Amino acid sequence: MKTRELLTVLGIVTGMFVVASCEEPNLEPTLTTSTTTLETETTTQALLSTGLVYSETMEGLNPFSTAHDLDVGDWDYALRFVEYPRFRGIKSARFEIREDQPLVASGKRSEITIIKDADEGMQKEMWYSFAVMFPASGYEYDREREVINQWFQDGSPATSLRTQKDRILLETGNTKDTRKQYDIGLIAKNKWHQVVMHFVHSYGSDGLIELWYDGVKKLTIRGGNMYDDILPKWKVGLYKSAFKNGTSDVSKRVIYFDNIKVGNKYANYDLMRPTL
Repeated sequence: MKTRELLTVLGIVTGMFVVASCEEPNLEPTLTTSTTTLETETTTQALLSTGLVYSETMEGLNPFSTAHDLDVGDWDYALRFVEYPRFRGIKSARFEIREDQPLVASGKRSEITIIKDADEGMQKEMWYSFAVMFPASGYEYDREREVINQWFQDGSPATSLRTQKDRILLETGNTKDTRKQYDIGLIAKNKWHQVVMHFVHSYGSDGLIELWYDGVKKLTIRGGNMYDDILPKWKVGLYKSAFKNGTSDVSKRVIYFDNIKVGNKYANYDLMRPTL
């Protein structure tokens, strides 16, 4: 059960306790309600203190049902849940985009916005993780880049994970002109890769990105990693501007994701590893 669903169930159960207390003539309603509320707040805080804000394993009946939004075409190949290949469990999410497909939100994309606002748990300090697989047939070498993760603000991402020439890359900065690119490593095709990222989202010098790739810490970047604006939203999937511009060496892209997690400031690397 996802964390948000668990909190919803907790709220329903708490409401049942409150009603039952008010119907009991030998109890003080005010005192009982206050006690129940205190217990609920304590339990909720205990859940949040585990650090996990969102978790999607693709195993349920309706994957991504608690994600913020879907920018996915209604054609059958755009997003599917498949039994093979899979990272853990019995299913993974298969995303596909094609050069000749219609536009989705003004681009050639198939993306899920996992989390956006503070109401969904977005904070200044966050953790993100997932397992990803690039198939040899469907993710061939291309000189043009695409986005597989983006922390989106004001029309573009200040920070994003991209691929280009069979390399996985991090691009980050606090303005469009100061973004820098960091090479994380070679993409091994037909193999599941694990990515864990720890952020302090900030426009200023207190910003932080730590990145682990296949269990090895690859980057520690300090400084601004978002625009001078509200906190970004996190998007997972595929977006390729070269398909719109007609400059790509390939005509389609296929990628698989599994065990997508979001953590808050109480999370840590061990909690966020996709293998758990």
